Amino acid sequence: MKKTVLGIILFLICAFAVYAVEYESPAIKVTLLNQDPSPARAGDTVELRLRVENTGGGTVQNLEIEVLQNYPFTVIDGSALQNLGTLYAYQTAKNYINTQYKLKIDKDALKGQHELKVRYRHDSQEWTTVSFNIDVTSKEFAQIIYVDKAKLEPGKETEMKFTITNIGNAPLQNLVFSWSEADGVVLPVYSDDTKYKTKAGIFVGGETDFDVAFSQSSQGQTSLSVANTGNNPAQSVSVRVPAQENFRIVGSNSAIIGNLDKGDYTVVSFQITQGSTGNFTGARQRQAAQQPQNLQNIARASGGNNNLRVIIDYTDTTGERRSVEKNVPIQFRTDTATGSTSGTRTTTQTGFFSSWTFYIIVIAAVGAGIFYRKKIGAFFGNKISKK
Repeated sequence: MKKTVLGIILFLICAFAVYAVEYESPAIKVTLLNQDPSPARAGDTVELRLRVENTGGGTVQNLEIEVLQNYPFTVIDGSALQNLGTLYAYQTAKNYINTQYKLKIDKDALKGQHELKVRYRHDSQEWTTVSFNIDVTSKEFAQIIYVDKAKLEPGKETEMKFTITNIGNAPLQNLVFSWSEADGVVLPVYSDDTKYKTKAGIFVGGETDFDVAFSQSSQGQTSLSVANTGNNPAQSVSVRVPAQENFRIVGSNSAIIGNLDKGDYTVVSFQITQGSTGNFTGARQRQAAQQPQNLQNIARASGGNNNLRVIIDYTDTTGERRSVEKNVPIQFRTDTATGSTSGTRTTTQTGFFSSWTFYIIVIAAVGAGIFYRKKIGAFFGNKISKK
């Protein structure tokens, strides 16, 4: 009987001792709370939240935790090894700590679950390793690699083709295309605007056109009207008259206009005289003075090629410097008294002594003189016969 009681007492003492040891010993537990995003994409990053708690009865000091950087995970934005400090026993409110890691996933990682290993220790004891499964999906990525148009002309319907490729390592599913342009300048026709999900740059604008017309001529200055008749504005516009056979420029042969919006116009002036093929000088002028009808014929002949070449230089909306050449019909007025020409509409004038009026007056004067002489002779003849 005494032996039985003694055995029971020894058993109770051992059990109490074991309980006391376990109660006073710490117990560390590491749990994966969540991953963001889930699943993580290959080539992207993932954030992990880990909870480290002490479920035992003893306090731990100098608690360390480390994420092992095995494929396909790499720790970024911080150290893989963290010192969490002190964890109290489970009966207190300070028996756990939440910590975060940001990991980079290799771009070639395959779809599925990948093992992430984490180890911990306290009080410089041996390391204990635990593992977690991280969900990873392959990366699908669509990219526009080619657009067949770099410029669009306003008001004109233009077909555009986009070449799209999947540069990821997983099949594309439910791909959506959509058109987005804030100002509504570029709009799709014959369909809606839902066709893709990336954006591409397009130049809207480009070249323009001009119209040049003869305006007027005064005191040797010939004025030309220059209008922007295209669909785009023109910048740094200048007008120049190149060297040509039928015309001669006195002074500068170019003029700077500045900027011209579409529909705007301005006037530039040059000192333009007709070249040698159009001047009435020398024998031709004397011949014209003797035969007035020939003057009109010569004037018409010289005006047969009165197209003035004009070049307009400008910068288009893409920054390219361009040139437009125009031919402007200009007719010249001729004055036989001076032999000069000036740019204006054609009007033929002759001097007084080379006109038909002069001959009529001369014939009338001669006739009046003959009549007067006959009257005087008859008067004096009658007087002599009476005597």
